Amino acid sequence: EDFSIRAEKYENYQETFEGRNSFSKTDPDATFMRMKEDHMKNGQLKAAYNLQIATENQFVLHYDIFSNPTDTKTLLPLLETYPHNVKTVVADAGYGSEENLLRLDEKGVNHLIKYAMFDKEQKKGYKQSDRNLANWHYNDKEDSYTHPDGWCYRFHHIKHQKTQTNFQQEIKVYNADEPESAPQKGLYINERYQHLKIKECKALLSPEGRQIFAQRKIDVEPVFGQIKACLGYKRCNLRGKRQVRIDMGLVLMANNLLKYNKRMTQN
Repeated sequence: EDFSIRAEKYENYQETFEGRNSFSKTDPDATFMRMKEDHMKNGQLKAAYNLQIATENQFVLHYDIFSNPTDTKTLLPLLETYPHNVKTVVADAGYGSEENLLRLDEKGVNHLIKYAMFDKEQKKGYKQSDRNLANWHYNDKEDSYTHPDGWCYRFHHIKHQKTQTNFQQEIKVYNADEPESAPQKGLYINERYQHLKIKECKALLSPEGRQIFAQRKIDVEPVFGQIKACLGYKRCNLRGKRQVRIDMGLVLMANNLLKYNKRMTQN
């Protein structure tokens, strides 16, 4: 009897998870996340929501609340609910997944989004390192890569895998001719993602791309600071995703009105 009660409880928990790793019993829509404000310095987890905003000139044009702590999974759903056509999307490295870059290309939306390794790739040490695939020799006829120190990796097979959003990835697997002495037994390359990253890198390093991306630092980030410092809003007043979305919408609207009034007064 005790087993059936616990089994039913655990089944209810599984339904509440909805693909997440955790949820709060006091607010099932909220997920436990690591906060930037960690006064105890112990990485404490707290029930929270992931707020995503789209801005222009520090005015919030669109927003949404997500239960998922990962920014990667929020970009496409946020854009789908935006009622107007988007010309250019500018975002940091947390959004630069293969799926996001590919879907934006398919929609014909211009984008400047850093991928995870972008900043590291610009450093002199990495450019000269054997970890940089650009420093390896590629044999097109044999479909093989040769390490700067001489180890050869030949194509073996293609591996397919799915992300948490059911996005299909195709990985080419290369095996080392001498796996015992080679620095790594295998080489795994996602060619489609590599091409997308090369294209993104060129756009980010272009004069126009640098200028537009630099604007992001003074466009998006100040909004969060103004909400916390000027409006004193650091915690949600309500529970439940619907209620939190309404509460957050009122705060963002108030911030927009204050900013508009200030600029009109200055002009």
